[in-house]
Amino acid sequence: MTRTHTSAFAKYVPQAWPFQYKGTMIVDTLCGGIPSDPNVAEGWIRGVMGETSDARLQAQVAEVMAQRGLPESEAIEEINRRKHLNGFKRDEESGELYIDGRQLKAAIKEAAMIAVASDKIVGRSWGRTNKGLKAFLAEHVGVVDDQLLTGRKEPDGVNQRFVQTFRGTGIQYEEYLREVELTFTVITDYEFDEQTWAMIWLTGQEQGIGATRSQGYGRYTLTGWEQVAVG
Repeated sequence: MTRTHTSAFAKYVPQAWPFQYKGTMIVDTLCGGIPSDPNVAEGWIRGVMGETSDARLQAQVAEVMAQRGLPESEAIEEINRRKHLNGFKRDEESGELYIDGRQLKAAIKEAAMIAVASDKIVGRSWGRTNKGLKAFLAEHVGVVDDQLLTGRKEPDGVNQRFVQTFRGTGIQYEEYLREVELTFTVITDYEFDEQTWAMIWLTGQEQGIGATRSQGYGRYTLTGWEQVAVG
């Protein structure tokens, strides 16, 4: 989804943002990082109990039932209070799952700085004000799309992983999608050369996008990158 309103200065857009690119990426496994509504999480737990899709979660519910003498419904409520199910945002009109476009901009900046650290890209003297690349990208590169739609209405599954909290070890559940195609539009008022973009994207594809990237999720392949006319 992109902005739906037209600027009063729309005729000057090609002058303000003269470089525009259409991109496509295939994400191997995209994880959602948005905490679900408690009712959604509870509904998911109840579904697991009925479909035997997560033996560990079932065992936890059974343990709470035995320890506290609770019926299954109350044990599920107790488990729900202890856990968080992270997932994706959902478009109100289409029902499609999506991640925010700002996540892609953050991924571009992160990839650029990693590339700078290994001398793939120069880190300073960008633009007439000789800025560092991270600040320069933040000010001169934008992702037009507010939402990066996945084309899916339901996740492919739910990952389980252990996390450390101030209370000790906990269990985190995250929705995921496999082989997701994301399309997007990047605009800039500075003409980066092809090699610079290549170093950013080739570095970024190993860093990933979305949640749980430290565990290797979110890695992608940029399958399309084309400059298009503005206006």
